[in-house]
Amino acid sequence: MSLGSTFKKICESVGRDNNPAYAVVAIATAKGLCRPLFTMMDKKESPETKKYTALREGLTEVIAIPTYLACGYLAGKGADLVKDAEKASKAKHNLRFLGVCTAALVVIPGLCSVVVKPFADRIFHGNKKDNKENQPAKLDITSKSEQVDITKPEVAKTGNIAHTGTYPMQPIASFRNQGMRVG
Repeated sequence: MSLGSTFKKICESVGRDNNPAYAVVAIATAKGLCRPLFTMMDKKESPETKKYTALREGLTEVIAIPTYLACGYLAGKGADLVKDAEKASKAKHNLRFLGVCTAALVVIPGLCSVVVKPFADRIFHGNKKDNKENQPAKLDITSKSEQVDITKPEVAKTGNIAHTGTYPMQPIASFRNQGMRVG
């Protein structure tokens, strides 16, 4: 038996009844372990930021693992509607794959936006009602205490370029009426 035929047999046996959810669950498990670990090892971030980020990354993968399995399983159940056994098997594989893709693209981000941030905020910041006195005062943007004239910006001239002062290198008039200089 040649190496090529052995490799082909291994690939066929592995791919014969392989559930795509298993591959993404393995990836999610590795991400769930490694990403928080690498986040905590970052020396440039503050300890609070590292803890919050690691918790959010870990929770995301904790949500992702059962979601991949459930979506793949539920989508594969649609193959029961197909009468032909061979077509049902192919349909089951394809539907499982589509279920896992749907989980990754729609379901997991939706669940994470609903669950992860509020959960992490509650762990790190406690109940928001208790933190009312610690909240900064809201700015009153409707008061007219000071009016600023924005129609005529003050122009500062530096070198050969006139600047408005709002953006340091924003020329409003460049090299006007300077003529040609020699030497």
